[in-house]
Amino acid sequence: MNQYPPPGQYGQPGPYGQQPPPGAYPPGNYPPPGGPQYWQESPQRKGMAITALVFGILGLLTFWTILLTVIGVLCGLIAIVLGVIALVKARRGTAGGFGMALAGAIMGGIALIGGIVIGLFVWIVFKDTGGTDLIDCLQKAGNDQSKVQQCQDEFNRRVEDKFSVTLTPAPTR
Repeated sequence: MNQYPPPGQYGQPGPYGQQPPPGAYPPGNYPPPGGPQYWQESPQRKGMAITALVFGILGLLTFWTILLTVIGVLCGLIAIVLGVIALVKARRGTAGGFGMALAGAIMGGIALIGGIVIGLFVWIVFKDTGGTDLIDCLQKAGNDQSKVQQCQDEFNRRVEDKFSVTLTPAPTR
């Protein structure tokens, strides 16, 4: 009759109830030191790949909003740089996380390109509607409130003419 584990191993009583000598086997149900040995590679560091992935995600979440476009572009740029470095290290075998590094670099590239396109679009619309003229007028007006109001009225008229909309002033208290 085959018994598993064989008698006398892993702290089990041997034939005729004999116990192995103390210290012959490690405590618990572990195989003896002379048993099969498995070589296990130490886990590779993936910190840079994870960081690239996080910055890529942040870049994708922020590049399309007008106020956060700059943050999206910066996150995208950081994701690309860290992703490429992590990809090189993963190819050499000195680090892990190849897939995360690749995903971070790709998302960072999308965020960078998308942020630049949206930023250019906003700048073109701003300039085309007279935004730069408004800034110049406000700088020349200084602290004179009547001139500042005149600059704002002129800008509002340009926007209304350009887009065929009527800008209503915010209610005052």
